[in-house]
Amino acid sequence: MNETPDATKRAAAGPDFRRHVFYIHGFDPRGTPVYYGHFRDGLRPASRRWGRAIVIAGTDAEALAHGAWTVTSHAAPDGPLVETRYEMLDWTDIVGRYWFPRRQLRLAGEAFRFAWTTFRRGILKRFYRPAWALFVAILMTPALILATLVFGALTATLAGAGAAAAATFLGATGFVAAFAGLFAALAVVLGVAAGWNRLRAWLNIWWVTRFLGYLRGMADGRFERSGERAEEFARRMLAVWESGEADEILVVGHSLGAVWLVRAAARLLDLLPGEARAAENAPRIVLLTLGHTVPLYTLLGGDAAFRRDLSALATSERVRLLDVTSGSDPGSSCRIPLIEGIDLSGRQSRVISREPDFHDILEPETFRRIRMRPLDFHFQYLKPSERGHGFDYFELVTRPCPIETSILQP
Repeated sequence: MNETPDATKRAAAGPDFRRHVFYIHGFDPRGTPVYYGHFRDGLRPASRRWGRAIVIAGTDAEALAHGAWTVTSHAAPDGPLVETRYEMLDWTDIVGRYWFPRRQLRLAGEAFRFAWTTFRRGILKRFYRPAWALFVAILMTPALILATLVFGALTATLAGAGAAAAATFLGATGFVAAFAGLFAALAVVLGVAAGWNRLRAWLNIWWVTRFLGYLRGMADGRFERSGERAEEFARRMLAVWESGEADEILVVGHSLGAVWLVRAAARLLDLLPGEARAAENAPRIVLLTLGHTVPLYTLLGGDAAFRRDLSALATSERVRLLDVTSGSDPGSSCRIPLIEGIDLSGRQSRVISREPDFHDILEPETFRRIRMRPLDFHFQYLKPSERGHGFDYFELVTRPCPIETSILQP
């Protein structure tokens, strides 16, 4: 969406509020172009629904080249002007390293291993009611594989036997009858295979299997936990904090990106100067998790450093940790609290949790559609409200006041 003359003129006077957003994506190998596309596509409807002129300064090529873009939001005619610098913190190279394995047989094995691991460790039982959507997502792939195999075997057997019997009844020789039965069974197998391919594409089951396998690998210590990349992210955040060019820093961790947010933000806490040395006008830091998978990771066990990091963030006065996760999102830990299973050592949690209420902010037909498409549901966090109220990602990142002071309001 290009800038209008009025927006350009207003921008020349300087923003009333400046925000720097760091966005950490989930287990997704597609990179900046997809997320920039999501953001660009939401500008016009968000502007219309919130009565603001929300535009991107600069070209698409510049945004893609730098993995960052500047957004201005102006409530005409004389409302506040907000300038948001939106920056991707990319880890697609690491995703590509673990986007494993590609053969369906090995992916199926990983799905059964993860289901067994969560059953053995009592996670499935713990998630049964508060995280029903994730409970189903964990068991969905093994169940579908078993059902497809059983259905395929039974129908192929029945079709083969029926075709052979029909051929014999019509006077065919034993060889011809056997061939007819084999042909019918093979046709059924091919039909079931085609149906399976359509089903797995619709439900994105191998994507789910890959990200669950990555979580398990990190928790077990078989995969690198990429502390160096988290340190790199933290130092970039610190540079913006020290520059004084923002009134507020918002760090967003979407899906599995919430695990990265915890690691990077904990490193940032270590790097920040003490409270007494912090400048009075230093930007406040807000951490936002969207559709998080954090409790699933912590309950898998093995990463004690991560649990310490989360405990520090949840109780820190230096940052505000906000969680927005839907209880119906199969790609998240649903209503399991962000700090489930975390020892706070007697300190009070400062985490604020909110439901996005997709059923209320979307039109009924839109909500019905995304309920049937798990990946679309999981990416709804990054799209604007269709009814101009409730949780809206665009409203949040362009809000003309500190998020922390308005956190109790939608």
